[in-house]
Amino acid sequence: MPKPIDILEAVLFAADAPLAAAKLAAVCELDEKLVEEELGILSEEKQRIGALQLVQVAGGWQMVTKPDFASWVSRLREEKRAKLSRAAFEVLAIVAYRQPVTRAEVEELRGVDCARSLGMLLEKNLIMLAGRKEAPGRPWLYNTSHAFLDHFGLRSVEDLPPLDEFTALLDDEAALQLFDKAPLQPEQEKPEAESQESAETG
Repeated sequence: MPKPIDILEAVLFAADAPLAAAKLAAVCELDEKLVEEELGILSEEKQRIGALQLVQVAGGWQMVTKPDFASWVSRLREEKRAKLSRAAFEVLAIVAYRQPVTRAEVEELRGVDCARSLGMLLEKNLIMLAGRKEAPGRPWLYNTSHAFLDHFGLRSVEDLPPLDEFTALLDDEAALQLFDKAPLQPEQEKPEAESQESAETG
């Protein structure tokens, strides 16, 4: 039988999303404590040699290529990468840095209707519903999702880079100008998310 560390490496290499230690333990039929120990060893080993590294992202572990190889890997993915429209990216930036936020608050910043962009971001699972705001009409609140963290290689929203670095992906200052109109406020306490059933009927 292969060594536990080799089993974990194979599963992580084949996975298309980050896997938590508990999930790895179940899939590999190993003790969770052993899995955590082996992950630490595997992470150190990959950091020393090879083109891959083991990182913690979006609440789990994932095997990714090291930054030194990004230019070659990007050529392979260039045609497959699903690019967001400028409008959707600007909406995503607002949600990321102001979450939880309502549609009206997003539209107040952008000055245009954002229903389509929010809908697309929900479909792509980059944002999610996070309950309703205690305000007239009880509008939906939006947060970023685990898929958002995975897409941008973040462990949590606390790891978001400075706003100027994030919005630099737009290749201009369009999104930065949006935030110049109103300074970012400290993140508010997030309400308990409602069930998917209530979201569908809301």
